[in-house]
Amino acid sequence: MLSFRLLTIPILLVLTIIISLYAQSSPSPVELIRKRNETIQKILETAGETVDAATKEKLKNIINDLIDFHELSRLALGKYWKERTEQEKKEFVDVFRTLIRNSSVKKLEIYRADRIEYLPSEINGDKAAVTTIAYKGNKSVEIIYKMHRVNGQWKVYDMVIDGLSTARNYRDTFYKQIAKSSYQEMYSKLKKRVEEK
Repeated sequence: MLSFRLLTIPILLVLTIIISLYAQSSPSPVELIRKRNETIQKILETAGETVDAATKEKLKNIINDLIDFHELSRLALGKYWKERTEQEKKEFVDVFRTLIRNSSVKKLEIYRADRIEYLPSEINGDKAAVTTIAYKGNKSVEIIYKMHRVNGQWKVYDMVIDGLSTARNYRDTFYKQIAKSSYQEMYSKLKKRVEEK
C-alpha cells in the first residue's frame, strides 16, 4: 500500500506540472481576440479601400474561426432547437454558419478602427467574456465576446454589439417567422437567402 502511494505521488506531480504548463501556454481569451483582430487589420491595410472576393473569403475564415456555430445556432433557435431532429440541427447549423460568414464581411470598418481597447477578460470556470471597444474618430463600438471552452479551446458562442446580442437578435427574428408560418418555411427562406448570395 505504501509503495503504491509512493508511486502515485510522482505521477500526480508530473500531471499537475503538465496541466499547469498547458494552461500557461494556451492563449487567454483576450489574446485570442487580439491576435485575430490584428491579423484582420493587417490584411485590410494591405488590401486598401477595395476588398476583392479572394480577400473577403480569407477574412471570413479568420473572423469566424473562433466561433462555435453549433452553440450559436442552438441559442438562436432557442426553444425550437429541442424539437429538431439531429439531421435538422445539422442542416440548420450549416445554413446559419454560411449566413453569419457572409454577414461578417459586410461591416469591415469596425476593424479599420483608429484604436481597439481590450478590457481584462472575465473568466468563470469554462466561460469567459472579453470586452473590446473600437474607436474611430468620435465614435466607438463596444463588442463583448461571450466564450466557452470546447475541447480545451476557447470559442465564441455569442457577440454582444453595443448591447445587442447576436444570438438573441436572430432568435427574435426566427421566433416571429416561425409564429407566422412554421419552422420548415422559416428554414426554407433562410436557405434560399443564403443560396442567393
